[in-house]
Amino acid sequence: MRIFLDVGGHYGETLDVALDPRWGFDKIYCFEPAEPCRRILRGFRDTRLQLVPAGLSSKTGEATLYGTGLLGASVYADKEQRAAYVQAETITLVRASDWMSANTSHGDEIYLKLNCEGSECDVLEDLLDSGLTERLKSIYVDFDVRKIPSQVHRQETVERRLRERNLHFVTPDALAGPGGSGTVRKWLTVVSSPRSTSGPAAVRYRLGLHRPPYVWAVSVARKALPRSVYEQAARRVGVQARRRARAHRG
Repeated sequence: MRIFLDVGGHYGETLDVALDPRWGFDKIYCFEPAEPCRRILRGFRDTRLQLVPAGLSSKTGEATLYGTGLLGASVYADKEQRAAYVQAETITLVRASDWMSANTSHGDEIYLKLNCEGSECDVLEDLLDSGLTERLKSIYVDFDVRKIPSQVHRQETVERRLRERNLHFVTPDALAGPGGSGTVRKWLTVVSSPRSTSGPAAVRYRLGLHRPPYVWAVSVARKALPRSVYEQAARRVGVQARRRARAHRG
């Protein structure tokens, strides 16, 4: 099977790219431990998609997620959160090697995207130690440990180990893409041989019918509004604005 692992789903930015039929993924797993994010992710409609309500890590158990719902939410307390309103949540962690052993097979073609605010090194070290990295066709990793004083030293070691295993991995900096989901799309274009698609699934995707209402509305607004107007609207009526309002009312 051709499998996509979206580790750090947030509001579905990468998921929206991975669900494009032209990549030919048979199964797509989206890992998201934050409940505020999962409320949106549950609205994606595709039979290939499975939402995993946990974060991947080097161990199974519970942890505190600092800044839950924010783009930069992390299990590492010393990661700075660039938001006026920051909330913590107790989340579930699953050991990456245990999950991969139970849910994938040796012959699968697996594409792994890691954007999980410091946990990327926990995941990669665990998979390297277990030998399961041999199942990975390609890895897209955003080394957010650079933003965490207690973890920044780990990037060099993990990158060296990946190269020693001759594993294909890319970072956003190496791709020099537009950033965010656009860079993920560039990575998949390079490594996964996109297919020409037609038929109901392709039409449905192009119309955005796979998206939750919130994600669909954001996509339309981003395309239709001037950037300054879009950003102002996001601050006033976006998900984080609504969460702040609920907190004040509470």
